[in-house]
Amino acid sequence: MTAQTATLGRQFQVIGLIGSGHFLSHFYQLALPPLFPLIKQDLGVSYIELGVAMTVYGGATAVLQTPVGLLVDRVGARSVLIVGLFVNAAAIAAAGMVSSYWALVACMLFAGLGNSVFHPADYAILSASIEKGRVGRAFSLHSFGGTTGFAATPLVMFGLASLWDWQTALLIAGLVGIAIAVLMIAVRGMIQDGQERGEDGRRTRTQPGPGWRVLLSRPMVVFFLFFVLLAAAGSGLNSFTVLALVEMYGVELAAANSVLTSFLVMIAIGVLIGGYVADKTDRHDLVLFVTYGVATICFFLVGMGVMSFWMVIGAFLVAGLARGIVNPTRDMLVRQAAPSTAMGAAFGFVTTGFTVGQTFAPALYGWLMDIGSPSLVFWLAAGFMVAAIALVILGRERPG
Repeated sequence: MTAQTATLGRQFQVIGLIGSGHFLSHFYQLALPPLFPLIKQDLGVSYIELGVAMTVYGGATAVLQTPVGLLVDRVGARSVLIVGLFVNAAAIAAAGMVSSYWALVACMLFAGLGNSVFHPADYAILSASIEKGRVGRAFSLHSFGGTTGFAATPLVMFGLASLWDWQTALLIAGLVGIAIAVLMIAVRGMIQDGQERGEDGRRTRTQPGPGWRVLLSRPMVVFFLFFVLLAAAGSGLNSFTVLALVEMYGVELAAANSVLTSFLVMIAIGVLIGGYVADKTDRHDLVLFVTYGVATICFFLVGMGVMSFWMVIGAFLVAGLARGIVNPTRDMLVRQAAPSTAMGAAFGFVTTGFTVGQTFAPALYGWLMDIGSPSLVFWLAAGFMVAAIALVILGRERPG
């Protein structure tokens, strides 16, 4: 059954199922940090060593995401997603049963391997399973699932550890993911991934996709760099907004934290609105230019230090809404630029840019704080956004 003949109810079920997996993907990425003090005491390790374990997790995801995208296009996203979710969840559950640091690191390595499947597999499935007029909203709900996964993790993991211990908390979290993977197996017939299958559900031969060659095309390189720049802007704002506001505006730490929280909440709201925007317009490039343009102006004004703190709060609210609205549009632009037979490779490659940007940018922002220039934190973030807009304008394919 193709996306055109799928029922609306089945499409919502697919969105919910894929969104649940994406929620867990983001949940697992933050599952350990709220438990660090407890793990540190029980395993007798340092915070640096725990940080290394998280680096192994993120590094495995970054290295494997593009190869997994190529695998998705070759064998189908459905099976890759189910296996990846199972491996990710099982590794998190196993982390709750370790008694040594290196066993924990091994679990994080396998968890990162499993985590590498979500972006390439999810986008390939949603592109194939959801009818054209609702893809933007499907992408927005997918992003919203990941955002809420991040938001829920600290409270849930700390709560479970308070009721029992950190091992039980990780074990419960992992078992939930295994249950979702089993559910996906049970209802796998409703999950379309663009692969032709016979009546028995087995994959039949199809025309091979472009493979790795698609990654060398100008649109894919442009979007990879675009995601690097967006991650560079976002990582700085998430990590140093609070400190920069305290130094620039002389406000209490609690007030500065409330600004960042409000900003992140507005991003989540904007993501939901952005799904409707992405479905109702074909001018996705215009939406991107306007929304990032608005966010850029807001951060330049904040960095100037000439506004009252109440106006700063308003600027962050507006910027967060604009920043969220653009997410589904951004994903739609990637979808339009990628061949239909290379959705996994395309999304696996370009979203690796997030990891690259999040890796190099925080040190640069930290240096700006160390030299006593908190205003440059906001100007640098705005500058990365301007560069991202310029990159898309200059990098667009032109007819002829």
